Amino acid sequence: MNLIVDPWIPVIRKDGTPDTIMPWQIAEAENPVIEINAPRPDFQGALYQFLIGLLQTCFVPKDEDEWLEHWEKTPSPNELEVAFEKYKDAFELDFKNSSGFMQDHDDFEGEWLPVEDLIGGALSDNTRKGNKDLFVKTKQIELVSPYWAALALFNMQITGVLAWGKHRVGLRGNAPLTTLLMPDSDRSILWQKLWLNVIYREDIDLVPGNSMKKNRSDIFPWMGKTRTSPKKKPTSPSDANPLQHYWAMPRRIRLKVEPVKKEKCDLSGEKLEYGVRFYKRIHDGVYYSNGWVHPLTPYTRSARDKFPRPIEGKYAGEGFRQWVSLNYDEYADDKNKKLRWGRSLVIRHYYGEKKHKIAVNTKLWCFGYDAASANVKCWYESVMPTFQVPNDDVDALKDHVSDALQVAYQIVQELRFSLIGAWFRPQTDSSGKQKWNHVTKGINKAGHLSTYKNIEYEYWESQMAFSAMLSELIAYGQTPEKPLQIYVQWVKELQKRCLNYFDRNALGEAVDEMDLKRVVEAKNYLLGALFPYKKSFLKDINEFNK
Repeated sequence: MNLIVDPWIPVIRKDGTPDTIMPWQIAEAENPVIEINAPRPDFQGALYQFLIGLLQTCFVPKDEDEWLEHWEKTPSPNELEVAFEKYKDAFELDFKNSSGFMQDHDDFEGEWLPVEDLIGGALSDNTRKGNKDLFVKTKQIELVSPYWAALALFNMQITGVLAWGKHRVGLRGNAPLTTLLMPDSDRSILWQKLWLNVIYREDIDLVPGNSMKKNRSDIFPWMGKTRTSPKKKPTSPSDANPLQHYWAMPRRIRLKVEPVKKEKCDLSGEKLEYGVRFYKRIHDGVYYSNGWVHPLTPYTRSARDKFPRPIEGKYAGEGFRQWVSLNYDEYADDKNKKLRWGRSLVIRHYYGEKKHKIAVNTKLWCFGYDAASANVKCWYESVMPTFQVPNDDVDALKDHVSDALQVAYQIVQELRFSLIGAWFRPQTDSSGKQKWNHVTKGINKAGHLSTYKNIEYEYWESQMAFSAMLSELIAYGQTPEKPLQIYVQWVKELQKRCLNYFDRNALGEAVDEMDLKRVVEAKNYLLGALFPYKKSFLKDINEFNK
């Protein structure tokens, strides 16, 4: 069983038919593949990263000219097959030559644990005993195909969400945010979607690492003796080839592949001759430290002398709220260039090298887990527009969008507070003043699982209105005055969404089950916040159109 030469990736072809392909078949020209068809959204993201990693490792373009050549004309399947098969020994599942894909090089003693642990989130013993399984419910996935077990292992290793005790988190920390560029067209093929996220060989030096380290094990850690960290011995970028970013292996794990007599895979429903029910693990794997910066993840840096820290996947749920940060580097201190968020290398490379060379509109696909240690809470993903503007206009665009997003943030805060007033009874202090501290404490404790976060997720998905505003702001350019006319339409859309959301959620119950007076007071509060009489930026916008 081999991930390069076996057909195992489910896809949809141009005519709508499903198919199962080998990796090199993404280049087929007749009835081409247009999309991956994974059984889970997190596996969809993992397969994209797997194929991008393959291309970056085995078929990297030398420079801009070669990249453009393969963008305009897809390489032949034979070219891709030859390139991939040079590395097929690193993608064996059954330990030929003592190497199994993403698994510990040397066997070890250990308890065999249910494979469900690897499918989108760890279930530690404490999680099982305490019935705390949120994202993955116990005993729902008991048998999977060896190929899906391998992808689950790949997903776990690159996202680093299974941190039990001394088991190491990933190269990108715990549950990182991934940002990929996608063509904004229904006619685009899978090849274009993947190729957009491949950087040139001449730019690989921008990825931390030692390019002189060219052994198989410097790229694929499982191809050599396992590097361990019993006393947190660090593995720095200088200890490996830059391409190890795509194939990081922080955990020491072995899969148990066994005959299963044509039972069905609990993920795909396919009949199996071999399957995986169990795996085993041992602690003290690779301890990635000292400045790894994955090309597909944005980072933050608290100071120039500090290593970058990856942004967490939960921010994928915030939609266009993070548009500025994900498309352009953002500084908390422009004078000293103190970086708040830094866009991913792939996004920076695209804006600097590719955007002006291709006649295709693009969008940004963001995804990741909300996870803490060995407990995955949720999977988030969002899509937002990308735009190209002259370098001289970038700062003005960032300022204008930031102002608009600040207004949007203030408005959603008022929506949240009005719903608290509608849904919950206040407490009264000694002076007779009403307070909702008992409610807000519970909301803050629930964090990203709170109902109020769902309010924000829906609110920040107003992609059409946001895209329309962006187009107008780009056309507005560096005009000195604030673009109040553009903000007017933007605020009108937000006001309408807030009022509709309040009416749907605060008045959705039977009247006799609600404190109608409290709901009316909360609605009046919201109206006062959305259409203020006192001087404020929002009042200026509302009055501008009168």
